[in-house]
Amino acid sequence: MSIVNRDSTPTSSAAPSPAGSDGSAWESMRDRNYRLFWLGGFVSNTGRWFQSVAIPAIIWQLTESAAWVGFAGFSRMAPMALVSPIAGALADRYDRRKLLIVTQSLQAMATGLLMVSWMAGVRSPGAFVALSLLAGAFGGLNLPAWKAFVSDLVPREQLLNAVTLTSMQFNAARMFGPALAGVTLAAAGPAWAFFINFASFGAVLLALAMIDVHTGPTGGDREPFAPMSDFIETVRWIRTHPGIRRAILAVGVVGLLGMPIQVLAVVFAEDVFGRGATAYGLMLTMIGVGAVITGPFVAGRGSKLDRSRLEAVALIVYSIGILAFALAPGLPVAFIALALVGAAHLTSASVLNTAVQVQVPEERRAKVLSVHMMVVTLSSPVGQLVLGQTMEWTGPRPTMIGAGLVMAAIAAFLIATRRLDSLDAER
Repeated sequence: MSIVNRDSTPTSSAAPSPAGSDGSAWESMRDRNYRLFWLGGFVSNTGRWFQSVAIPAIIWQLTESAAWVGFAGFSRMAPMALVSPIAGALADRYDRRKLLIVTQSLQAMATGLLMVSWMAGVRSPGAFVALSLLAGAFGGLNLPAWKAFVSDLVPREQLLNAVTLTSMQFNAARMFGPALAGVTLAAAGPAWAFFINFASFGAVLLALAMIDVHTGPTGGDREPFAPMSDFIETVRWIRTHPGIRRAILAVGVVGLLGMPIQVLAVVFAEDVFGRGATAYGLMLTMIGVGAVITGPFVAGRGSKLDRSRLEAVALIVYSIGILAFALAPGLPVAFIALALVGAAHLTSASVLNTAVQVQVPEERRAKVLSVHMMVVTLSSPVGQLVLGQTMEWTGPRPTMIGAGLVMAAIAAFLIATRRLDSLDAER
């Protein structure tokens, strides 16, 4: 695929820059288009945390059930997995910048519906689960194009740097968004939280309008639009490439056992520590703090290290963080544990995303990333559903201890059998 600027001068997204990568932690931020994308995403993701905190808090307030909280998380993310085949085909077929403008607008509309519903007096948990389904479907249409668009903005040798900075942006938003959301929920209620998220979409839409990089069709626009056939063929192709296959399997492990802590932490905040929505917001903030502290190392020196080594360390630290959170006697220890989880999650997500992107040809990029994101968006809600139901039976602490131990066992197996070594492959 070529990238066409407004001056009509073509440049290749995969071609190395003459200077190469200099190892600077902030290297990609020198590019105007990437900088606009990063800043717009930061504002929008900060606003999105207001909604991410509000939904579990509303469901808990209406039901006081961990199972309901887990089900709400499942309902928000499962649709993302279901629309992934269509989303990947669209992102490889059409201009990704224009596609992102459409998908971001649809997500803003879903947030507006949540806001209007609460203001109109709707208090049915089922209604908010249904609206979460809609928001999740629109978010799923957005994800492959969002992931693939990063590779359109920077040269290949800067990809780990750009991917890591994008993950840092998400987690920098987590440093501010959840804590502000907790205060807003306590002081002004959910309607204001939804409104702030709705308004924040304006920042990313403005950034996309200002970016002067356009991705032209790869030729797929001249072929019949058959997303399911493309998806099945892409899965078969992935099975023949061990590095990509194992990266996606590792993503599934993290999604199933690690990511649910972000939603189910509300049960610890309310039921274990008795501190409410404000404490929940601070818990999510600490995940962001850990990620942002770790991000410059991964974006800079991490690009010089083997991806297999970074992923092995990330999985071990992730397991330790989950276990420490499960056993925490109070909030200070829980905060430290969640900072470890954030550091491990950013490292793992950056490494696995980069491992996939550097091994996939351009004409398959968004389709392969749609499979990658399908695993993320399916494993996480399944984990939320299973762990949330398990909490109803055994309690929050035993459930999280079990999740941490299982992740530690899987990490030990992957490291001992050297299955992570294929992450170091190049296209």
